[in-house]
Order: sequence, then C-alpha cells, then structure tokens
Amino acid sequence: MSKFLERDDHRINRLSSFLYWEGNLETKKVHPIKRNIYYIETTSGDAYVLKGHSNMNNVQQQWEFFNRIQSNHIVPFTKFPNGKKEITAGTKYSWTISPYISGRKLNYKSPVDRNRAVSTIKKFHYQASGIYVNHFIRKQLFFTRWDARQEKFLSTEEIFEKLGFMKLFQDMNILMKKYIHVVSSYDWKKEQLEAERKGCWVHGDVASHNYLLKNEQTYLIDFDLLHCTSQLYDVIQLGQRFLPNIDWDVNTLLQYNMVKEEEIERFLYSVFIPSDMVREWLHFLTKKRRITVHSYLEIMENEWIKRKEFLKESIKLIK
Repeated sequence: MSKFLERDDHRINRLSSFLYWEGNLETKKVHPIKRNIYYIETTSGDAYVLKGHSNMNNVQQQWEFFNRIQSNHIVPFTKFPNGKKEITAGTKYSWTISPYISGRKLNYKSPVDRNRAVSTIKKFHYQASGIYVNHFIRKQLFFTRWDARQEKFLSTEEIFEKLGFMKLFQDMNILMKKYIHVVSSYDWKKEQLEAERKGCWVHGDVASHNYLLKNEQTYLIDFDLLHCTSQLYDVIQLGQRFLPNIDWDVNTLLQYNMVKEEEIERFLYSVFIPSDMVREWLHFLTKKRRITVHSYLEIMENEWIKRKEFLKESIKLIK
C-alpha cells in the first residue's frame, strides 16, 4: 500500500511542479477529485478546479463561448497567473483552471432543487443566445446519437438472455427504435440551422452534479458537452432526469413549464425514449459493481414498467 501512496505523492509533486513552471501557479494543496480533475489551493489562498482535456478544439470553443457570454450563472475557465489560457507542455492533455465554488450539488429528489435547475437552465439559455465562435464544433442531432447508443445496447443482448430478461430487452429495443423514428420525423434540421443562425447554445449535460448551489445562487459547471443546437435538447435531458424522482408522473413533469405548449408533444415523446436508461446500463457494465448484474436488471425492469406507464399517460394527454 505504501508504494501506491508514494506513487500518488510523486504524481502530485510532478503536477505541482508542472503548474508552477508552465502556469506560474504556486500550489499549497492538490487533491484529486476524479480522473484528470483536481482541487487546487494556491499559496495566495485562491482555490481552483484543474481539469485535463483531451480535445483541444473543445477547449478553444469553450474559451470563445466564455469570452462572449455575460452570465453570473456559470463557472467559466480563468487564465493561469502567467496569462496562459491552458498549459500543455509535455503532457497529452490541455489543462485549464476554473474558480472553485464551495457549494452543494442539486438533488433532483427535492422539488425545490428541481425548480432551481429549471430556472437556471432557462436563464442560461436566454444568456447563451446571440453568441458566435470561430472554433465551432457541430454535433450530430441528439436522436442520431441515441440511435448509435441503441446499437451498443443491442450488443448486450446475450446478458439479458442469460439472466432471463429477454422480454425486457426486446420491449426496450422495439419501443426505443419506434420512438426514435417518431421523434426524428420532426423538423430538427430546420431548428438546428435556426440555432446556428441565432447563436443559441445548450449546456449538454444537465445532470444534478453539474449544478452547484451556494448562498441561494445556482451555478452551472462542466461545459465539455456545450454545443450550438435547439435548446429543447437540454430540457428533454432534464425531463428524463426528473422522471424517477417524480414517480414518472407526466402531469407533475409538465408543471415545471419547461416547454411551450406547441412543443409538448415532441418533448414528451423524446423524454420517453430510454436513452438515459441505456446510457446508465452501458456505464454500469464498465464500472466497479456494487450490486449484481441480475439485481441491476431487476431495477431496470421496474423502471421500464413505470416508464411505459408514463408513455401511456402522455399519449392520452396529447390526444
């Protein structure tokens, strides 16, 4: 165990030295948060989040966006003490720093926090309009990405079959395919072009841990999935993340007034698509498991039953 600690200390010391020589950042404390993300305290008493990025184009797009947006609801990059925007020498990553916000993550089980999330993303969308950058990264439309995710889901069929969950697998596969087709029939390409023309952006990952609450002020962090597209995408994601916390009740979801009346139909159909369930399933298979695969599939099956009930009630409401 001591050898591992020594290696960790050596890595931290090398990182501290790197930050000093490349960014003129004198560190007093360096604490790992997750892979390539660190909490940094400086000798002058400032605190930052240090992050290593593998995609330099993404970093450049974020910098341009941060320089153009006027918002007190986001935590942007800031320059190193020597004026550099990012430091890269001798590493495979581009390293950036952002001010550290000492707050708590939102909890979507809380109705108050759900309201905070909706209010903050609406303010962000308003402020993230009319913004144009040179390093523009166009992404595939969300349902195209979901279609690719479904292909990965298909490759796990053997696990469902082996553990006796083939009905769940087939049902999810059929309905996911059906409603991706339904959602793709709306004119998203027109909206994509309109978003690009108007310079409208989305955060791209509205998980509760990407909201921080401090002194009743809510901030958005982590803009790695930032892109220019229909802002309905963020609220579709938010709707999916709210569902398990509101017992999959469609009327409760609509009470948050996330979308205009004319957008309700495609919003509900999009929220129904279990792309988030598939994402978490694929993630579960690659991480250390606290529960057995069989137990996870039992939970997944119960969630799927409730999600289909959400679809049933949504169709009634739409018609």
